[in-house]
Amino acid sequence: MVFILHRYIFKELLKVFVLTSLALGVIMSLGSLLRPIQEFGVGPNQVFDLLSYFMPITFTFVLPVAALFATSLVYGRFAADNEFDACKASGISPAMLFYPGLVLAIIISIANLILSFHVVPVYVQKAEMAMKADAKQILFRNIQRQGYYCLPGGSFRIYADATDVKNSGLLGVVIINSAGGQEKKLITAESATVNFDSTAKTNEVKVFARNAFQFDEHGGVFFKAISVLGEFASPMGDSVAFRKIDQINAIKASPITYYPIAVCAWNAYEQLTLELLAQDINSVIISKSDNLYQLSNDESQIRFRGEKSVLTGQGAIELLGKVQLFEYDRKSGELTRSYHGEKLTLQLSTETQTRPSNKILLTFPNAVWLDRGMEYIKSRYSAKDLCLPDSVTAKLGDDIIDTAKNHSYLAAPSLRLKGLINELKRKIHVTLMDIKAEIHSRLVFGIGCITLIIIGIELGIKFRGGHLLTAFGVSSIPAAALLVIIMTGKNITRNHSVHLGADLGVSFMWAGLLLLTIFAVSLYRKMLKN
Repeated sequence: MVFILHRYIFKELLKVFVLTSLALGVIMSLGSLLRPIQEFGVGPNQVFDLLSYFMPITFTFVLPVAALFATSLVYGRFAADNEFDACKASGISPAMLFYPGLVLAIIISIANLILSFHVVPVYVQKAEMAMKADAKQILFRNIQRQGYYCLPGGSFRIYADATDVKNSGLLGVVIINSAGGQEKKLITAESATVNFDSTAKTNEVKVFARNAFQFDEHGGVFFKAISVLGEFASPMGDSVAFRKIDQINAIKASPITYYPIAVCAWNAYEQLTLELLAQDINSVIISKSDNLYQLSNDESQIRFRGEKSVLTGQGAIELLGKVQLFEYDRKSGELTRSYHGEKLTLQLSTETQTRPSNKILLTFPNAVWLDRGMEYIKSRYSAKDLCLPDSVTAKLGDDIIDTAKNHSYLAAPSLRLKGLINELKRKIHVTLMDIKAEIHSRLVFGIGCITLIIIGIELGIKFRGGHLLTAFGVSSIPAAALLVIIMTGKNITRNHSVHLGADLGVSFMWAGLLLLTIFAVSLYRKMLKN
């Protein structure tokens, strides 16, 4: 008799639960597609692919809501039809009637934990990979539709008069580049080719322009060919909230594997590189004005000197005064040309976005050179891919985080370097707090599903005399309270300025769940008395 009753209740629960889950899952998944459609201009085929990826993600929130709706509706109707009173009169304990709902609650709790810790991160990464795989179509579709495209992350904006999707080409190109937070550059070209290089974290976008003019703070210069490297940033955002538990543990063991921390470490590492280079230049040419500092690439050797060396706040070294530069052929060692002027700039190359730069770009605006007794002015002389000298690389080391922290080789570290190192430390601390908050919030929400569904059963029976949806509306209040408690606890945990904030935030989340459990028990005892 009891088994038949359990089967009847569970069948009704399952029917309402499945229909509600499907309806809510589709609605919430379609809502999740609004941002990719608006910001990235995804096509129809991509929409259906992303919909299949977002469905498992939304089920993390849909399943508890659907189960809460099913239990409050089914048990409310069960009590409203006096079936609950009939069972009690037959000697069946109310606890026995709770078993189908309790089984559903346990199933939902386990499913929610599996989804949040293992399934959701996988499908988030699949959705992100699908977006990255179609990055080329997204870029060309936006240029065709509105005439320009600004890469996610804002590294540069591309304007074009026409596109050649088949050959990955653009015609009538204008590029506004502000990569790395440095000075803006305006590049115009007759044509350009766009190439994508997928990495584990993002897509590197390389625009190879031909017959191009580049304009920046130093003036304009013509290039037969020039390349601009940007980054098609993560559309879904790089966050520990989208990581599996094994990936989270890997970040805790080695923070440099987490991309946002790696970017902070690279910035500090590059600033340290610049300051070590500036110090090395000063030790060679400033102490003795006759000395020349040497840098080289695959084609040539560059030797230069100046009267004064300045480290700018924009990540560059400037040599001022009577600057002289001598260019030698790397193979023959012969002097090919010499220049003199008032200012020479050294900065790290921006040819890569996925690791710290170890190449130097030398710029010499308004460089004067002598040919057959006549002086000529070159609007800008530049030398790319110059290697760091051994005297600098020996002090940097291999561990990016430890090296960025260790600036003992510098006589006077700049405020910028100290700020970047402090930002790196802060980012590591905040990430570890985020990990702690994320793990405990997933556990509290997963386990809390059992408490919420039991409360839905009790309120469904309690409000049996009213409208069937009344119980669901009232039982949504404890669910909303649990979500508020979890979000508040996560914010407290992440707030590293509060002493013992991590332990306080975690305790707050578990205390909130404990209070809801006590509330569920008190409702059950009150129901038994009545």
